[in-house]
Amino acid sequence: MSASPSTPVAIEAPPADNGPIAKFARAVGALLIVLGVLQLVPGVTSNYGELEAWGSGAQLFGLFTVSVTGAVVTMTVGALCVAFSGSPRQGHKTVVWTGLLLITAAVGGAGLVFNSPNPELPVDDATNWLHLLLGLAILVGSKVTKEKYVKEKGVL
Repeated sequence: MSASPSTPVAIEAPPADNGPIAKFARAVGALLIVLGVLQLVPGVTSNYGELEAWGSGAQLFGLFTVSVTGAVVTMTVGALCVAFSGSPRQGHKTVVWTGLLLITAAVGGAGLVFNSPNPELPVDDATNWLHLLLGLAILVGSKVTKEKYVKEKGVL
C-alpha cells in the first residue's frame, strides 16, 4: 500500500454572534472604556492636577467628579462587557449587572452627598444623575435587545 499525501484540514472557529445582545454589550463596554480613559486625559478632565486615587477635585467635562479609582473601575467594567459579549446569555447578564451597578452607585452616591460632609469617594449630583440615567438606559437597552434576540432565535 502506498501512502497518500494527507491534505491539511482547516479548522474554522464558529462565527461570532453578531446578534443584538452581543452588539449592545460591546457598545456598552466600548462606551465605558472610552469614558474611563477620558477621565485620565488632561484638558477633557478639568482641574487635572487635583486628580487623586479617591477623593478628587477633578471633573470630566467640568461637570462630573472623577478619580483614578473610578476611571479604573469604569474601564474594567467596560472590558468585562466586551469580554462577555460573545455569548448572548453572558452578554445579557453582564450588561444587566452593569446597569444595576451604575444605579447602585447613583443611590450610594446620593447617600454620601447628602449624609457626609466630606465623602472619601468623589460624588456629586451630576455624577449621581449620570450613573442613574446611564444605568437605566443600559437596563432598557438590555431588555430591548433580549426581546429582539428571543424573537429572532426563539430562546436566550
